[in-house]
Amino acid sequence: MVTVTYLPLFVTILFRGMPGIWKGRHRLMLCWLVFMQALYPGHKTLEELARWTPAQVTAWRFRRLLKASYWHVHLLVEWWVQEALNTLPPPEDGTIHLVGDGSDKPKRGMQNPLAQKGRKSEHHPWFFGIRFALLIVNWDVYRFPVAFRLIRPKSHPEYQPENALFREMVGRFVPPPWAKRVIVEGDAAYGSQENIKMVQQRNAKDAARRWGFVFALARTWKTVEDKAIKDFGRTGRGHTFAAQILSAYPCAPPAGLQGLQNLLGV
Repeated sequence: MVTVTYLPLFVTILFRGMPGIWKGRHRLMLCWLVFMQALYPGHKTLEELARWTPAQVTAWRFRRLLKASYWHVHLLVEWWVQEALNTLPPPEDGTIHLVGDGSDKPKRGMQNPLAQKGRKSEHHPWFFGIRFALLIVNWDVYRFPVAFRLIRPKSHPEYQPENALFREMVGRFVPPPWAKRVIVEGDAAYGSQENIKMVQQRNAKDAARRWGFVFALARTWKTVEDKAIKDFGRTGRGHTFAAQILSAYPCAPPAGLQGLQNLLGV
């Protein structure tokens, strides 16, 4: 690693349009922190990054920036996302995919108010850490997160289920003007009636583009004829059933067993 003596001009120009919510030198510290993370990626501490910056850019200044409670991280993420969507080349068909995903970050400290214990299923190991939900956009060769939400413990007064956070993130997402079709995707954890209705409502309100969804459905789901999908659908690993909503049916499959079979080709 080589010591960086000054912040390059293109970094300052890149962050020129950042929302002006900063106090003191926090805006400059954020530019330094993002630049050093991009220049030297990996699992590095603040002390390690500060070793290769000028003397006035110290680890405690980075720490004060990250601990400041007045600035809104989700506002910055939304601004970064819009800048990326307006800069990267759009796909030829104008289709983007919004993918919901959940993950966790292991922690060792027992005093963190958001840390919790759990596991994904009986076949996964136990973990202790922070859980969070991600919303990722992708098209062609581009893939980057556009929003995230911390999943608080159930005992927390501001606890919200993961699906509620997922609907909030999708509801706040603003597609770029060139997007003609938005496909919302998720595994079986996101295959709920509320999520499907949310996509249907976005499609009804958005006259500029079409909204569709691809969710993995649990095998216990039933059709209007009270038939379990596991009895006639293709089941994959993990006992889930993938329901693909194509462009011909942007928001909902045909009702009934025969319509679902025709849509999925089974």
